[in-house]
Amino acid sequence: MTTVGWLLTVGLIIAVSIPAMKIIPIYLSDVKVHNALKKLEMDLTSQAGIMTAAKIKQGLLHRFELQNMPEITPDEIMVTQTADAFKVRITHQYSERIIKDKYFTFKIDKSVEIPIIIKN
Repeated sequence: MTTVGWLLTVGLIIAVSIPAMKIIPIYLSDVKVHNALKKLEMDLTSQAGIMTAAKIKQGLLHRFELQNMPEITPDEIMVTQTADAFKVRITHQYSERIIKDKYFTFKIDKSVEIPIIIKN
């Protein structure tokens, strides 16, 4: 391969890898949110009737703190209780600058419905 070919190849690798290094952590954060909601669903079904909406929110915030995700705030976690279930919804928007004034924006809107099981 000639020098020009090598320069073009290296330039292409750099042009692809720089945006990828900024975008991949955003997708990994999305996976962390998804896993936290799934784990919450499993935990709440085992704890039946002793959970409240405030405890669920605090538990999620604690999980996100342990997973090094301080960007998720309490305002972005909505927990509502109906007669037969808890509905937990997380909405968050990531925005990462790629080049000068070009941004990559990724919106997370995940929710889970957890049935309330009353043990006698």
